[in-house]
Amino acid sequence: MWWVYCIQSEDRRFRSMGRAGPYYVGCTTCPSRRLKQHNALLVGGAKYTSKYRPWRARALYGPYANQSEAMKAERALKKGKRGINRTKWASTDSVWFRGVGAAHPWVKNPLMTNEEIVAFDQQVQ
Repeated sequence: MWWVYCIQSEDRRFRSMGRAGPYYVGCTTCPSRRLKQHNALLVGGAKYTSKYRPWRARALYGPYANQSEAMKAERALKKGKRGINRTKWASTDSVWFRGVGAAHPWVKNPLMTNEEIVAFDQQVQ
């Protein structure tokens, strides 16, 4: 299963200017691992996110059956929403919307295992 995630930078440079940090959207098979990679707790991550660490989970969409579907959803989210609105994506915005977004328990507990994420998503469906 694949998910589309939205994370936000908590870099103190943005807070000192009175601004919210930038948002980043990606897709993965393991959101918890991917967030650790963005925060340099594991090898990996993205070049863009390395400049604005640390990152905090903001929304999780899915599940998607395969990478192709997840990438289409990621593209739709990036095209249609900016900033905090990426955490407010809804079924009226795109046919690719799935899940509960900012209300997903992964946002409050980004250390959830894949099994816990899958179990929650199966309960919601």
